Amino acid sequence: MKSAKIALFAALTLPMAAAAVAAGPNVYKARHSNFEAMGRAMKGTADQFKSGAPSLAVIRANAAVLGTAAPKVAGYFPKGSGVEGNPKSEALPAIWQKPADFAAANTKLVDATKAYQAAVASGNLDQIKAAFGNVGGACKGCHENFRKPRD
Repeated sequence: MKSAKIALFAALTLPMAAAAVAAGPNVYKARHSNFEAMGRAMKGTADQFKSGAPSLAVIRANAAVLGTAAPKVAGYFPKGSGVEGNPKSEALPAIWQKPADFAAANTKLVDATKAYQAAVASGNLDQIKAAFGNVGGACKGCHENFRKPRD
């Protein structure tokens, strides 16, 4: 009887432990760092547009950061990497409850970022601004649906 209880306990808890290990503390750090880099690139680009004399070199550098960071987003949300693994996580359960919606939102971000990079390569500031707005819209879509609201 005792070994049956141990087996049952193991069967119930090992999957949760495995998910927590798979997520691991490094996934939170990597996820946070990736989003911080994206935020800095977005702010840096917005600041260029507000400056009155945008530097295409700075915009290109920020576009490169976004182009590298955006495709990584989906990989930073393994099962078990929400608040159950890190109480400070801002990730909403909808990420795992609606994986197709989350994947579609990530695809929208990646596609918008690729289009933004193409606009940046053109050097046309009007095209760059429009494409940048689409990246911001893709970010906003995830923030509204898959991240806890901030105070």
